[in-house]
Amino acid sequence: MKLNNTIAWGAVITGLVLFLLPILPVGYHPVLRTAGIVTMTLGLFVTAALPEYLSALIFFFLCLIFSVASPDVVFSGFLSGAVWLVLGGLILGIAIEESGLAMRIARNLEKLFGGNYLSIITGTVVMMTLLAFLMPSAVGRVTIMLPVILALADRLGFVKARNGRIGLVLAVGVGTLIPTFSILPSNVPNVVLAGAAEAIHGVRFTYTDWFVLHFPVIGFLSMCVLPLMIRYIFPDKISPQNGDANTKSRLTFVEKKLICILIVTLTLWGTDNFHGVSPAWISLGAGIFCALPFSGLLPAGEIIKKINFGPIIFLAGVIGMGSVVTQSGLGEVLANWLIINFDVTPGDNFENFLSVVGIGFALQLVTTLPGQPAIMTAVAESLSVSTGWSLVTVLMAQVSAWALVIFPYQAPPLVATKAISGLPISAFLRLLLPFVVFGWLVSVPLQYFWWEFLGYFPN
Repeated sequence: MKLNNTIAWGAVITGLVLFLLPILPVGYHPVLRTAGIVTMTLGLFVTAALPEYLSALIFFFLCLIFSVASPDVVFSGFLSGAVWLVLGGLILGIAIEESGLAMRIARNLEKLFGGNYLSIITGTVVMMTLLAFLMPSAVGRVTIMLPVILALADRLGFVKARNGRIGLVLAVGVGTLIPTFSILPSNVPNVVLAGAAEAIHGVRFTYTDWFVLHFPVIGFLSMCVLPLMIRYIFPDKISPQNGDANTKSRLTFVEKKLICILIVTLTLWGTDNFHGVSPAWISLGAGIFCALPFSGLLPAGEIIKKINFGPIIFLAGVIGMGSVVTQSGLGEVLANWLIINFDVTPGDNFENFLSVVGIGFALQLVTTLPGQPAIMTAVAESLSVSTGWSLVTVLMAQVSAWALVIFPYQAPPLVATKAISGLPISAFLRLLLPFVVFGWLVSVPLQYFWWEFLGYFPN
């Protein structure tokens, strides 16, 4: 805790220095103000020195009081589908839990995954990866499946604060995020990159090309390594709880009704390319229906009692911070500074690959994963000239950086995982930091050699 407070105070002081630095061209003052506020906010987010929602509120206040961005940019998180997707998913999750359906599904998953801790962790990671082929929204996958996995944790004797419970939660959150960067429509950064590449450069990615390029390492390797890491970092043994009285019971009317709602919701999520309705509004609509008195799914007042709105404010703050960084020009300034200092020059493809991934890695600490591809794509032409690579190679290289996530605030699915489970940031760091080290030592080099085999680098 003392270390966290020290880091937080260091971030606050650094932010103040940036904010108050007087001797620079006038045009850079707004960027410096933004840099100061963002530095302070990141320090508070990373250390959890204050409750996350309070840090987000401080960010909103400072941005508005010092006019670093307009209110529609600062509060853009509340306009983002991610916030309403999480809210709708939280209501659905409460309904799944209250109806007993979560525990029923948990029993079936226990039978499917096997009887030991590692097999259940592995089954969860694989399930979350496979769901990405059916459900495009990573946050949606988390909000639907996490209540079920928490019920499974209860069934296996993994009470609050047990390693097994933490491991299962992380298998859902991290398992639905990192391996699925290899599946084009399954994550927001993927979609942002694809859209920005077509809009700015006229480059269009196919589903197959994306999959072939990224799945062998980012998808398959991470899917294999994550369960082993979770098992090692959070060791535990299953101690099944009594309570199988309802195992053979028939589905109740409430459970049947909820299953119908889930089927409709999942179908609409999986076909959003055809009907054009955002997964966020589908999730919100399903949540509203569950909350209506005549649905019979949730007792009156249950939502207010069970939903913690703090993480919703936190998520809105994270998204708003990314928007402020982008709109203020800070993101582009950082990207250009990183390009210059990483000394990217034609010739050594391996070194250049490490540098481009490093630029993306550093940039996403400030812009978050959804915001990073918008900025990296904008400077891709400059990187293409510097490296001597094709534009496609430069654009695709940033995906390797996304698998190197350190903090939950960087990715909305991890924020949603934290919101529903209540895990502290330290639990995420215990897994993500070693995985990032593994990424730099193993995954990134393997990704390079795979791309070299496919012929993506000049001779």
